[in-house]
Amino acid sequence: MKKNVINKKTMKGGLSIVLIAAVAAIFAACSNDIVLRDTAELQTDNPKAIGFTSYSEKITRGNTDVNTNLEYYHNTFQVYGTKKSTVDNAVQYVFGQSPNSANPTVGVLCTYQVAPDAVLGDWKYDNPRFWDKQANYKFVAFAPDNAPLKYKYNTADGTGQVGDANNEFVTSADYTLTGTNLQTTASTVEKVKGFTGNGGADLDVMISAPNAQNGSAHDAQVNLVFSHILSKLNVTFAKAAALDAVDAVTITGVEITGLKEKGSYSQNNYNLVTTTSGWTTIDVVGSTYKLAYSGSQNLNASTGSALYFIESLVMPQTIADDQVALVVKYTITSSTYFEDYTYKLDLYDIAALRKFFDGYNYTLKFTIEPDVIKFDATVTPWTDQAAVNQTIQ
Repeated sequence: MKKNVINKKTMKGGLSIVLIAAVAAIFAACSNDIVLRDTAELQTDNPKAIGFTSYSEKITRGNTDVNTNLEYYHNTFQVYGTKKSTVDNAVQYVFGQSPNSANPTVGVLCTYQVAPDAVLGDWKYDNPRFWDKQANYKFVAFAPDNAPLKYKYNTADGTGQVGDANNEFVTSADYTLTGTNLQTTASTVEKVKGFTGNGGADLDVMISAPNAQNGSAHDAQVNLVFSHILSKLNVTFAKAAALDAVDAVTITGVEITGLKEKGSYSQNNYNLVTTTSGWTTIDVVGSTYKLAYSGSQNLNASTGSALYFIESLVMPQTIADDQVALVVKYTITSSTYFEDYTYKLDLYDIAALRKFFDGYNYTLKFTIEPDVIKFDATVTPWTDQAAVNQTIQ
């Protein structure tokens, strides 16, 4: 992922800040080198089953340890696919239901296989479909299977195809983030994955770009490129060399309040050029939403790595002045003396954080570097009074 330093400034309170914003068109991806075998001779030209893979920038097998593979994040997706005959232009809904059916927004579940399926490879679905050499196909998908999304066709007459203009992914219901923090125990690495939606955790929602295929000259597998549609915020803390002489600098709490946690998504609203989000935020009355770290963790020496204390998904939004506050509490200990500090930052004061945009990963890096209290001493001279002469007789 390419990262660009957006802003660097020194704030009052002895903390210096560096903000890194990285475009997380982190395409979840995988590639598969398995050649599918014919399972039945339905035609004289031996049709092949339609198999799926997701995009990888590296020439490698699918691997759950590679962060450009979809299975690194999620092991399911729902796919939609249509084919249009080159003989009579008839449209069929090969994956998912017709727009005029009882369940037009339901796709077909694909599940990652640790041991590749003999017919379908890494990603398996029920009831294999076979390529029609006299048809053109289009596919699109969202991940994971439990994402609050559906695919909406722009027409309900049964003639629309996947990828048609004004088709879009939309939320099936308003989505609310809970404030999941992957860094419940501060660590030196960005964890990236873990937003699974399980047990009420926040969900890293992804959608793919459409993929068009010619039935007679199709790829070995349908390559789906997924991108994140929420934002992500990371907050790290480190200490300056001047504090290496003290016994400990301990972070005892970090809270970010004021962000909006609820929204609805419409893909057609999204515009990368104008940075127009696909999300529309919704106010929650009496919201107690926050991103928080509540442990107690000593910072590493200045020569060591910074520690991540917040790593959370964020609803894409534009913030206002005095809306979103970050408060950190920390303690500096020197021998038998310790002192508590509370530092507050209005995120609006960081220009690059005034807008959280779809698919962007933001990192706010703090360095604690307070000025030491030093003393000097001077003496106010005596104020001379005029001498009084006195004679002793």
